Amino acid sequence: MYRDNSLIPLEAMRIAALGVLAETPMRYADVAADVRRFASRIVGPSLDLMGSSVEVLRAEGLIAPVEDGADPALGLTETGRADLITLLKAGLRATNTELNRLVVALKMRFLHLLPPHDRREQIGLLHSLLTSERDRYVDLQASGGDPLFDHWLGFEIEVMNARLSWLERFADRCDSGEAS
Repeated sequence: MYRDNSLIPLEAMRIAALGVLAETPMRYADVAADVRRFASRIVGPSLDLMGSSVEVLRAEGLIAPVEDGADPALGLTETGRADLITLLKAGLRATNTELNRLVVALKMRFLHLLPPHDRREQIGLLHSLLTSERDRYVDLQASGGDPLFDHWLGFEIEVMNARLSWLERFADRCDSGEAS
């Protein structure tokens, strides 16, 4: 993790692998394909996001075979589940980077694996980051400038306001149990 408790690219890819295995045991090749597919759909192909080998997760005791055979399905160990929860609860950086888009997508994809109070905390963290980002754009727009740039800033502010409204509704759904 970075000093601010946000995730480095390798840890984002760990969430992807551990999260999918928390949902259901899978074979090695299927885990690797799922992680690669998800990451490339969110941020496109990226060498920075080449995940650690599933074998590394196995060597660290985070995953283990759940059946016998030459190509057994893999599942999470208790240590792996604890590591996944720690990673899912990690902080976020500014939301406008490729890595953070991936981390946010992974957190949302596996949000159901967290206890309700941790879900709410993660949604609150996202809300706080978006609010700060929107406030910076509003401040920039208030300083005046080129009308075309101000028009673009207005659009970006509208998008962030829509995301904030969606997060508030989503948080209410999580509280009521609808989103679990």
